[in-house]
Amino acid sequence: MNLCFDFDGPVIDVSERYYRAYIDSLKDTGANKNDILTKEDFWRLKQNKVSELEIGIMSGLPLSKALEAGNLRKDLTFKSSYFTHDKLFDDVVKTFEYLKSKNITFFIVTLRRKKQVYQAIKDFRLDKYFDNEFLFAVPDEQKITNDIQEKYILLVNAINKLGINPLDTWMIGDTETDIHAARLARYGRTIAISRGIRSKELLELLKPNNLVNNFSELMNLVMSPQSR
Repeated sequence: MNLCFDFDGPVIDVSERYYRAYIDSLKDTGANKNDILTKEDFWRLKQNKVSELEIGIMSGLPLSKALEAGNLRKDLTFKSSYFTHDKLFDDVVKTFEYLKSKNITFFIVTLRRKKQVYQAIKDFRLDKYFDNEFLFAVPDEQKITNDIQEKYILLVNAINKLGINPLDTWMIGDTETDIHAARLARYGRTIAISRGIRSKELLELLKPNNLVNNFSELMNLVMSPQSR
């Protein structure tokens, strides 16, 4: 068994980064303080794929201002300075320690830029689990035009470079991009995790092999006799 992890969502809690970008995108819009969404409400909308425009309107903005704020929010969310708001989920280190102790091959495939993911791995002290050979990310200057296609290419590259069998590999992801790309790359099992950018309800519609809420539930699957 090999495990492939998407980074943002399964490993990294990005909710604060997205929410800070939301708050900052409203600063010059004249938004009423009472109309600004709580983090809980905002994140629920994001998980259910509510558009940036709709989020702006729900925040009390007129159409033109909602469009403007939505475009700004998209830019801010992926600015390097906003990545400082990311957090490592509490169960990540324990999980990686266990996988390492059992000599299970595990690696990261992400649509982050290489420079961003390398920096994050260092900042979160995950470099004891991953050197660059086990990190697969988008080249820094490459423009992404199709998320599923880009993810598929990275997933195939990972299999080829690591010399492992895709049918013996599980993909752990939090979006439709992860699930669809893993199927295209013929990964043996798709595991959706509901703590990322998609809600449990939307993930269920994708019909992954398994749906978990956290890494504790994932490890129960890994350790079950049926997975051997």
